Amino acid sequence: MSKAMQRLHGTLTRIQERAHEELTNNAALSELVGHALLAQSGLPFTSHAERLSALLKACRRTRLGPTRNLLRQQLEPFLVGDLTDVGRTHQVGWEQYCGPSGELRQCRALMTSLVLKAPRPGGEKGVLYCSFESNWMRLVAYYDARAILDDYYLVGASSWSPTDFGCMAAFAGLSRDPIFLGVSNLADMEQIGIMRPVVEPLPILASDWAHPDHFSPKPQRERTIDILMIATWSKLKRHRLLFEALRDMPRHLRVVLVGRNAPGRTEKEVRAEAREMGVPQDLELHTNLEIWEVAALQCDAKISTIFTRREGSCVAVAESLMADTPVAMMEEAHIGSKSYINPQTGVLLGRQHLGMQLEQFLAEREQYTPRKWAIENISCMRTSARLNAALRDWALRTGRPWTEDIAPLCWRYVPAYVNPADEERLRPAVEQLLHRHGVEIKKFPGERASLAMKDTGASPRPAEASPESPPRPLSVAAL
Repeated sequence: MSKAMQRLHGTLTRIQERAHEELTNNAALSELVGHALLAQSGLPFTSHAERLSALLKACRRTRLGPTRNLLRQQLEPFLVGDLTDVGRTHQVGWEQYCGPSGELRQCRALMTSLVLKAPRPGGEKGVLYCSFESNWMRLVAYYDARAILDDYYLVGASSWSPTDFGCMAAFAGLSRDPIFLGVSNLADMEQIGIMRPVVEPLPILASDWAHPDHFSPKPQRERTIDILMIATWSKLKRHRLLFEALRDMPRHLRVVLVGRNAPGRTEKEVRAEAREMGVPQDLELHTNLEIWEVAALQCDAKISTIFTRREGSCVAVAESLMADTPVAMMEEAHIGSKSYINPQTGVLLGRQHLGMQLEQFLAEREQYTPRKWAIENISCMRTSARLNAALRDWALRTGRPWTEDIAPLCWRYVPAYVNPADEERLRPAVEQLLHRHGVEIKKFPGERASLAMKDTGASPRPAEASPESPPRPLSVAAL
């Protein structure tokens, strides 16, 4: 195929992708589908399981007040009435978790989870932090979730916006206390609220847990990376928008992309797309870096970019801000951390003249103070205090004791204790969770070890360095 034909094929492919993107993100169409699902749930001879399935799918689609009021009325028997066991008995909405490729088939142990507080005498509940949806489903599918919820408040974090409602319905009727659920986007608060009293949404994002001490920012004038983008190699991340901008920007720019392989798309396909689009810069691509290596790049970048149309909260944005790196994001984006973008932290880009906008942002980068804003608003200590206050207030309001606060947590690819001493202090509670309920919490072994485990099926070896270790020098050839 000639280069002209390749360019034409690439252009047609991007037009098709743009049309599909606009269709899947069309609010009016989504609302129409939601109404159709609501109507489907009321058809004669519809089983309870079929009815619940249609209602839960409608929860993700509808946002109009009157429709949601009707939806809530239809959901009532499944949340607090005599049909609370339907979701579990018939495994409604469990297909993506328990199917042939579902995560529950791969591992029974909890991932990305921490015990933040041990149960105490007098009926004082402990706190189990457990994210994301597949982990909540493990509790219901493999363990006695009712008994666990007798001992612990369950705190979760959703991974997508809007999140899956089937995994919420699975907890209906198991406890008089709700699952406390951090959202992926503040716009989800009202939408998830329809599941009360099974779920209590919290205005806390998965990206609200960055630790300032994990980042050692370079002064802006000493930074060597002009543009940094951290995103999996998936098409959903829209690297093509960055490439579109780069075509109109100086050739000498140092542009670094960090990613992970996605189904059908690796570093090879990303490079090919950049060549096809005529990117003049010599791009640096890194795959499967450890988290402290990513932090080193963030602290050396002049600006950071995110081009996704829709995803969860996007922790990379919070990390960039803690690294004192301002962030550019699309103004059309439905991403939780878009709420972080303000005159102190970065800019929102329009579709037209991307290169011009990005070049101006790069030139004006020193006027931003993202780390100061991040420390004041989304640091792990501040967010831990917010979570603790929400749980304490709930306990006291419902007549339960609260004599000890939670251990502060932070996110560094996975949740971790802020204070290393808390891990040892809470080890007996972790062991009790295993002996009393059979629940094992599995540690994340590191990015490369985890990848090796997936590729070979072998048990992972610990990472060569810990998240507390200083960043190692990066070599493109070695990666």
